[in-house]
Amino acid sequence: MISGVYHRGNRLLDALPTDERDAIVPALEVVQVSSGDVIQQPGEVIAWVGFPIDSALSVVVAMQNGQTCEVGTIGREGATGVEVAFGTPVLRTTVCQVAGTMARMPAAAFLDAIRRSAHLDGVVRATEWARTFFIEQLSACNAVHSLSQRFARWMLTLSDCANRESYALTHEHASILLGVRRATITNAAGELQRLGALDYRRGHVKITDRPLLESAACSCYAETKAVFDEALHVWSGQAVSALRHPR
Repeated sequence: MISGVYHRGNRLLDALPTDERDAIVPALEVVQVSSGDVIQQPGEVIAWVGFPIDSALSVVVAMQNGQTCEVGTIGREGATGVEVAFGTPVLRTTVCQVAGTMARMPAAAFLDAIRRSAHLDGVVRATEWARTFFIEQLSACNAVHSLSQRFARWMLTLSDCANRESYALTHEHASILLGVRRATITNAAGELQRLGALDYRRGHVKITDRPLLESAACSCYAETKAVFDEALHVWSGQAVSALRHPR
């Protein structure tokens, strides 16, 4: 459902110089996305490029035995559908994890914008580089860290992606995306709740003590967050302006 025009909220778009961002705003429309909505599927033609504002998307892999597992998260720090700029096909399914809003623009308009703007091209490439780091770190994280640490890291990542401290998330949905049994999620959530880091009941998560939750998470959270922050800072309008006009 279309809900309005884009103002601010997606960090990738907001990193652009004001004049360049204003130039592409007319091509953007803000839509509502609901948990479970399929945003992209393997093999389909990319019609839209989406920029989450206060929603979070999950990139998932479906195995031949029917099991699914999340291999990436896309939120307000990035975009979905940018493969169209590299001429590569969609290889994984992307679904909405946390409901909210997303700005989107036709793929043709995105390609035109990226040809006209070195800043947009640069920030898209930088965030995709950061996403590659995230996926590599996630692989190591899943092999080394405990489920409790990974679950805390995941809660923080979803919060950052959607830019909010509370959101809807069922134990069943979390277990499917993390590739573990529902009882395992219940135990991990219960442990963090007893610590006072979060409140998780009736399919709703609320982070009650962020510093405590960060201390319970593995180091992968801080490392991946720092990489995304750096990628966006380097290509921000302010940083580029400072390079052009040093004091």
